[in-house]
Amino acid sequence: MCHTLPRIGYKMPYNKYNKQTTHNMSRLPTGQMQEETQELLDEYNELYNWEYNDMVDFIKSYGEDDFINNYETYQKLVDDYGQEVVDEFMEDYDIENFEDMYQGQYESGAEFAEQICQDCGYISNNIPHWIVIDWERTWEANLRHDYIEIGEGHIFSANY
Repeated sequence: MCHTLPRIGYKMPYNKYNKQTTHNMSRLPTGQMQEETQELLDEYNELYNWEYNDMVDFIKSYGEDDFINNYETYQKLVDDYGQEVVDEFMEDYDIENFEDMYQGQYESGAEFAEQICQDCGYISNNIPHWIVIDWERTWEANLRHDYIEIGEGHIFSANY
């Protein structure tokens, strides 16, 4: 007599040849996750078509509480600024402060120094052309203590 096992609980192993397109096919650690987390995984996958494995990677890196409270914000920031800068920011700072701290993207700290001086009105169009301002030194000696450069020239205020 042959007995077949029920298919309940069967999980297809992931590999590059059987990429799952639905979230139900490759649930890695969901048996250990809170019910609320599991529900959000399903909801986000269905509503936004966010990749299940990307969400699980986020949970592995930052935990379920951050996933529940911040994943929508994280995805919005990744869409707007790029994953690399958001991930690097989150290594040291709370994601909720990202947009409050963000000052923009510049080629260098020196370019930021020049721009902030112009924005604050410290430089006028009346400066003679023969005056040279060392923007790199301005950044290195002063502004880099109040601002943080992350990734490819993304500047954040350290005083938030």
